[in-house]
Amino acid sequence: MKKTILVSIAILLVIGSGIAWKFSKPEVTPRATNFEECVEAGNPVMESYPRQCRDNGETFVEDIGNEFEKRNLIRIDAPRPNATIKSPLVILGQARGFWFFEASFPVVLADWDGRIIAQGIATAQDDWMTEDFVPFTATLSFTVASDVYSNRGTLILLKDNPSGLPEHDDALEIPIVFEENDDGGLKACTQEAKLCPDGSYVGRIGPNCEFEQCPSDGSGGGGILPFKSGVWGTVTRGPICPVIENPPQSQCADKPFETVVQIFAENSLSDSPFAIVETDAEGKYVFSLPPGEYTLAPVGGKPFPSCTSTSITIESDVMHEVDLSCDTGIR
Repeated sequence: MKKTILVSIAILLVIGSGIAWKFSKPEVTPRATNFEECVEAGNPVMESYPRQCRDNGETFVEDIGNEFEKRNLIRIDAPRPNATIKSPLVILGQARGFWFFEASFPVVLADWDGRIIAQGIATAQDDWMTEDFVPFTATLSFTVASDVYSNRGTLILLKDNPSGLPEHDDALEIPIVFEENDDGGLKACTQEAKLCPDGSYVGRIGPNCEFEQCPSDGSGGGGILPFKSGVWGTVTRGPICPVIENPPQSQCADKPFETVVQIFAENSLSDSPFAIVETDAEGKYVFSLPPGEYTLAPVGGKPFPSCTSTSITIESDVMHEVDLSCDTGIR
């Protein structure tokens, strides 16, 4: 009898320990696998461009398509990457003259499943027989299928290629969003473009259909808030003339360089930039950063301009001035 009681007590203790362990076991929060999941989990967003979000020590970068890779060929003002759109969609931007053929090039809108839901033609708004940037506009009318898996899609601006040769193909691909109605159907915010002080455009985006923020001070600056530390400066390109006199003539002075500055974290295991910031027409940039070791690398050309990277130590509550230079190769 006594032995039975002892066995029963032992069993109850084991069961009680198991129940206590189950209820005391810390709840495991699922880890984010992409930028959207990181944001939805309530993690802080770094106000760089593209935006970045950190979850459990891992950084996720917002997908903006191949805008940076094509910025010297074609630039889109509206809709911006990840903007919320509706039909009819008005497209505004600028492209090099050789992107057109007979003053036009094709435009395609695809849904998440890759199905083409609209096709149209972008037309030049100025003389396209040039290598300079030429403004263009296009309008697409579309309907999104109700069975589509996701409310995301892609806007594709194709370089006109009358030759048909694949080596002459090129395209700018921009991710966009079709926002859902309360009843589950797809909708989108009013397709508007607001002009910013620096001459760029922003559109409506997000669940409340609010306008995106204009680049601060027209410089394309941003930063990782709430830090009061960071870096600012000017990117220039030179020489401008084959022979430089001393002192140099005014027309031969180094010129501002409108480009992108990549910011890499020192000792990072990733080859991707920690942050990216665009310079304005005067070559100026500004970006807030947490204290740490960084490398600043302007994006040049192939092979020129060739840009020099610079290492810097960011201290708390200090904005450092760092001017960057790019070699044009002119001698």
